[in-house]
Amino acid sequence: MPEMDGLAVLGEVVKKSPETPVIIISGAANIGDTVDALRLGAWDYIIKPIQDMTVLIHSVTKCLERAQLLREKEQYRKGLEKVNAQLIQSLDALEKTKDKLVQAEKMAALGGLVAGVAHEINTPVGIAITAASFLKDRTGSINSLFTSGTLKKSDLENYLQNMGEVSHSILVNMERAAALIKSFKQVAVDQTIEEKRVFNLKKYLQDVLVSLRPAYRNRMGIVLEVNCPDTIEVNSYPGAFSQIISNLLMNSFIHGFKDEKSDKGEVFFDISFENSDLFIKYRDTGVGMNDEQLAKIFDPFFTTTRGQGGTGLGMSIVFNLVTQTLGGTIECKSVYGEETEFLISVPGVLVL
Repeated sequence: MPEMDGLAVLGEVVKKSPETPVIIISGAANIGDTVDALRLGAWDYIIKPIQDMTVLIHSVTKCLERAQLLREKEQYRKGLEKVNAQLIQSLDALEKTKDKLVQAEKMAALGGLVAGVAHEINTPVGIAITAASFLKDRTGSINSLFTSGTLKKSDLENYLQNMGEVSHSILVNMERAAALIKSFKQVAVDQTIEEKRVFNLKKYLQDVLVSLRPAYRNRMGIVLEVNCPDTIEVNSYPGAFSQIISNLLMNSFIHGFKDEKSDKGEVFFDISFENSDLFIKYRDTGVGMNDEQLAKIFDPFFTTTRGQGGTGLGMSIVFNLVTQTLGGTIECKSVYGEETEFLISVPGVLVL
């Protein structure tokens, strides 16, 4: 070959088409040439003259088999890349769907909060309206007596006594309504804004439970007990605590106490602390879970009430809030037919 030798040809072939099998057949029995050829990309190196053609046939066969394997490997790689791209798209879609469902859960919680406001404030406002109406009627009667000149001292004294009692009733009930609105407002803000602040844990827990009363007001036979020191102050995310408490309690009423007419059951919040770490033990005496349900309790979209509108995100949200937002741990234990217990620890949040 006047312009290039065999090794140069090999180099060009490999450069332009590395998948092409190349077998070098040479009369030079030089080990250095053999090494160079294999290093440059030759698939085999045969010394001539070839005494037995089966050697060449074997080499060609092996090279073709290798080429076929490489083609199949490349096709498999491309297939995996395609499947991987599809999986990434599916994962993105799933994450978007999950975000929408989580947002829907938040809006549902706010909807429950609005219902709680209406239910709880209705009583004090109703009493105040009744008292104000009575006061208006009595004032009208006294005014008529005064205008006609028939007002007696006893009438005025009776009116003043009634006015004092009714005014006190209006003031007490309006103060109660204002306190309820304040607590509801704080809980609502915390559910939508993830800001860190210092708050009294027991008072905040009670505010959240008040906002959830509409969800369990028909379960008067279920005892709800909160054991928490009055003075615990935490520096953390109240919105996360609100969602955790809400989801735990609703999980108990939806799954633990499935029968809406159930008149027996207990729910306990036992809260303690050590150094600056917070420990919450939540327990209900509901139907409990079997081993399969317990193993999947924190899995996203796992629910036993799929056909009844359950999303399966409640306990997954709790897990993410505890482990990611609060940097803590959560563990679930359950005895089927007896109880379910959640153990939550949150490090470094107490204000000492």
